[in-house]
Amino acid sequence: MHKSLDSLFLSTREKIDEEEQRIINTVRQWAEREILAKRLAYLEHYDREFAAKRRMLLMDIGLQRLALSEENGGFGWNSTTRAPSLAAVLMEIGRADAATAYLSALQFTNLLACGAKYTTPVGALISSFYSSDQPVNPALILPGPGTVDEQTPLFFGRSINVRLIHKGDEDILVGNNIRTAGCGAIADHFCVVCADSDGKPCITFVPADAQGVQRGNILKETGLNACTNADIKFNNVRISREAILKGSDAVERIYIWLNLFLGAVSIGAAMNFFEIVYDWANTRTIKGCSIMKDNPLCASVLAEVAEEIAIARFLIDDLARLISKMTVTNVQEMQHVYTMSQILGYRIQQGALRAVNRGMELMGSAGYAREWHAEKHWRDIKTIQSYLCGVGAEVPVKMDTARFFFDCKDI
Repeated sequence: MHKSLDSLFLSTREKIDEEEQRIINTVRQWAEREILAKRLAYLEHYDREFAAKRRMLLMDIGLQRLALSEENGGFGWNSTTRAPSLAAVLMEIGRADAATAYLSALQFTNLLACGAKYTTPVGALISSFYSSDQPVNPALILPGPGTVDEQTPLFFGRSINVRLIHKGDEDILVGNNIRTAGCGAIADHFCVVCADSDGKPCITFVPADAQGVQRGNILKETGLNACTNADIKFNNVRISREAILKGSDAVERIYIWLNLFLGAVSIGAAMNFFEIVYDWANTRTIKGCSIMKDNPLCASVLAEVAEEIAIARFLIDDLARLISKMTVTNVQEMQHVYTMSQILGYRIQQGALRAVNRGMELMGSAGYAREWHAEKHWRDIKTIQSYLCGVGAEVPVKMDTARFFFDCKDI
């Protein structure tokens, strides 16, 4: 492809400083040299190559410390004002490999949603997870579908399937067959949305080696191959008070940042798909003479691919700008940003998937063949949708929207 993506997909991203641009450029170079230029070898030896390339990104380039505060030895990108630049970084990683970007998105979410505002003790605890000299695998446990004939506390209509029970001077975490938002089988720690003894939403952080944490069998999933998942059981896991963050606003912040970061990951994957279909369309002919992309029907499909990605790019910039101006202490503003993040996040994921769907249909067997890498982008984006539960499933997002705009109280 002889055109740059930046020249094709214009951005409304707010101006970023030299340091931010330097980091974005470094990550782009990593993506170009280490993965995109070696795509076939990367796919053929995925497990081995994934670990090596991700370690280079996190340890050598230092991305694991990007969203850590300077006080904790990080780059200091731990404020809402960094939202546009963090999204840009994840877009570059997602263009190379969505699984690598997905893990970084979970880390950034933990630090920005729960660690940025709380310097002690929760922020210090979260920061300690990522101060390691080894790559860290995070996992999230979010509210989701309930269980038949079982009443659970709710977060905006979503079942909270993990309970934090206060017994004397102890807090105990209990939950059975809990599906994580990726990486459950390999996670080093869990960020868990749970309900306290009063049924109120809260968040706690659990090391994977804590006594009482049990992992189930590895699950077969569509995409994000390196993010091996398994159901988790919390069998009376003791939780320190320093690891607990109470309040619905803490859970809202998780969804706000997840919608931004995972939206950026999916757009990055879709943009690399655009590069693939662009090169493919330039070499295909009809009856050996006319270029396929010059056929009006084919051109119309290619236009849909570009349109969906271009709109998603504008939406992610708008969401990043909204978050960057957010005042974390204003409850009403938080609810507004939460609702808008759900609306925009849902549209971004749908747009990215539609772009890949339409392009793969046009490519036919080339689109479904692993050698072209197009089908991997489809699988990865689809898996990200399913993990989000609010973005991947339409109904919870619709209820969030109706609740905010029309004051619906009982949904």
